[in-house]
Amino acid sequence: MAPLEETRPTGHGRARGLVSSRVSGRRVDARSFAPPPSLAPLVASFWVGRWDLPPDAPHTTRLLGDPCVHVIVSTGDGDAPPQRLVGVWTRLWENTLRGRGVVRGVKLRAGAAGALVADASRLRDRVTALDALCVDPPAIDAIGWEPADDEAAFDAMTSWLEHHLSPSAATHRAVDACARIARDPELLRVADLVAALGTTERALQRLFRTQVGASPKWVIRRQRLQEAAVRMERGDAPSLTDLAHDLGYADQAHFARDWKAATDVPASRFAREVHQ
Repeated sequence: MAPLEETRPTGHGRARGLVSSRVSGRRVDARSFAPPPSLAPLVASFWVGRWDLPPDAPHTTRLLGDPCVHVIVSTGDGDAPPQRLVGVWTRLWENTLRGRGVVRGVKLRAGAAGALVADASRLRDRVTALDALCVDPPAIDAIGWEPADDEAAFDAMTSWLEHHLSPSAATHRAVDACARIARDPELLRVADLVAALGTTERALQRLFRTQVGASPKWVIRRQRLQEAAVRMERGDAPSLTDLAHDLGYADQAHFARDWKAATDVPASRFAREVHQ
């Protein structure tokens, strides 16, 4: 949910090393890279994950996802299509890694899914093969899988994205709306966002359905829960009651229900175990 981070410079900007498990250590590694300027309005990051696990030691990753769609190319990643789109995941994302593999991905900005598909809600909580969406996946086939191939892989993915991303004015409005939610802690209700954008609730719901793939209420709630995860991870929350109040919840019980529904883990347990 809020993994350890380290940074170092790379050819694609700054890379963020994510240790997804304190137990797995170096056996599971993930890094994210800034996109090139040409894609920055629609792409949040490129990322790569590698794992090399003993046969009897699978690794399960659990994440509280954000409202973003991912374009993924992988090898050794179980039964998932090697070239796929992962839609906005409204549940707790859980994936078990076994053996050895590499996965490379592009994280679109929240709201940018409409640049690839006409209706992003079709992707919600689904893993969809790229060829099923008729978005010409063979262009990515040239990507190599050796550890040194990250630069070439991201160059190939950049070319593919520049050819296939087709944002509309609605896409840009959705990206801006999601960015506003992320940066403005005072936006706690859909009505607040409607007022801030000068639109109607019906138009906002339609915009989020087609361009984001999830409702504005869900995006606002998920933003608050992710902030809660980060603050608990960093030890910035004096108490769950104070945290709930800071995030705009009426009381701790309401926050606890939202957290448990999203993660299937009580907030008190997460706060207690996150530093173990």
